Amino acid sequence: MYLDLDGKKIHYETRGRGNPILLVHGWGGSTASLADLGTLLSKDHKVIFLDLPGFGKSDLPDPGWGVEKYADIITQFLKQLNIGKVIYFGHSFGGSLGMYLALHYPTLLEKLILCDSSYKRSVTKPALIVRLLRHIPIPVKKILYRIFLRNSDLYRYTPLEPNFRKIVVHDLSSYPDKIKVPTLILWGEEDRTTPLAWANELNKKIKNSKLVTFPKIRHNLPLEYPDLVYKEIVKFL
Repeated sequence: MYLDLDGKKIHYETRGRGNPILLVHGWGGSTASLADLGTLLSKDHKVIFLDLPGFGKSDLPDPGWGVEKYADIITQFLKQLNIGKVIYFGHSFGGSLGMYLALHYPTLLEKLILCDSSYKRSVTKPALIVRLLRHIPIPVKKILYRIFLRNSDLYRYTPLEPNFRKIVVHDLSSYPDKIKVPTLILWGEEDRTTPLAWANELNKKIKNSKLVTFPKIRHNLPLEYPDLVYKEIVKFL
């Protein structure tokens, strides 16, 4: 199914019935990323997935879209589906968007579930090679990125480079103290992308929060171990 939001075709899926829960994937993910978790949750909830702009079957975002606009698209999405309040689950970048919504649109969220969520950003000067490549046409840039930046998201999602640059300098470190929505924090203890120290900080600063960690698991916790995540969500809800 599709919705038209700000002139962009946004793909989404729904499963089950009951109290709605929205599953929002991380950077590079899609509706398929959290499909197994959604299947488990659909036993007792109406589960809603969407492909964030630029991923899955959704249209590319405009170059100026950052955290704020991605979050705005989610608010428009919920309003078009006529959903008053939703339980929000966000993995990685999806968690960043959940924190933004919890602070700026708290009436939309019944509860918040943050899973290995990225939110701390450091504003650093781009590497020389990146600065030199910034204005090169995308086809040529892909070749050069493959040589110099093979492990970077700049290479894997080259058309989203302007958005990626905008997102990775948007620091949300000041948000946790201000979040009032009941929050569950789920984290892989061996996460190297969003370190465990971040989870402890979130738990300390978000007053109405609970932290559950998983030993020997890294950043892809909900993708690889949906059953473990499901069990904790059921307890929380």
